[in-house]
Amino acid sequence: MAKFTGIEILDAFVTIAPCLKDLYAFDVFVLVCDTEKILAYVPADGLDIKAKIGDRVQTGSSLYAAMQGRKKEMMLVEKEVYGVSYKAIAEPIFDKENNVIGAVAIGRDLESQNELREVIEQFSSAFEQVNSSVQEIAFGAQNMANIGTRLAATTQQAKENVKKTDEIIRMIREIADMSKLLGLNAAIEAARAGEHGRGFAVVAEEIRRLAAESNNSAKQVESILVEIAGAIEGINGDTQETSAVSEEQSSATQEIAASMEELIAQLETLNGLVQG
Repeated sequence: MAKFTGIEILDAFVTIAPCLKDLYAFDVFVLVCDTEKILAYVPADGLDIKAKIGDRVQTGSSLYAAMQGRKKEMMLVEKEVYGVSYKAIAEPIFDKENNVIGAVAIGRDLESQNELREVIEQFSSAFEQVNSSVQEIAFGAQNMANIGTRLAATTQQAKENVKKTDEIIRMIREIADMSKLLGLNAAIEAARAGEHGRGFAVVAEEIRRLAAESNNSAKQVESILVEIAGAIEGINGDTQETSAVSEEQSSATQEIAASMEELIAQLETLNGLVQG
């Protein structure tokens, strides 16, 4: 890169300092100095470092760093130098013998930039917390969906077991009917035997009574099982609905989490631009 060389360049920067400020799209101040003192100063609209023509060049300033390093310097100037922090780019100016004879600097405010960076960091932190919470909700919803799936499988198995119980009830009723018929036949045979079949008649009556009780018990159990089957069916329907809702909730929260991650990435990019 070509160097600024010649006393006339230094004088030209002093002359055009007010115009130089207007060439920038953002608010800047302009400083021009020789090796000892400030020769020109044009403050920014929103930033005045209170420099005055004739003031000595401050150690730690961008002008000082550029002249000492004999090259362009880009630096953050701490508040202690001029009472306010700012970011500046300074270029040294040389004479024909390559001796440093001065420098020119352009600076811009860091206060609003710092405030913006703090806001971005706060938003980023908030989004990260929200993202973490959303991830937890998504995890919980997925777990709930998994539990719902397992519960649906369990209720389905219970329905199958109830069906198997129906078969057992049917067998009991068949046995009761057969016992009833057996008791009736025994009663007929006891009647034919007359006096000798009187004891057998008592046994036949007891068989008929037990058959009747078995049949009534089977009916009661069957009624209870019907109610249980209905309850299981209701639970199964509710479980499937809950599982579906949980799946939708998990999917929605995952989409929100993805959006949050994208916002965080955009904030990081914005923060990098602000710092740049």
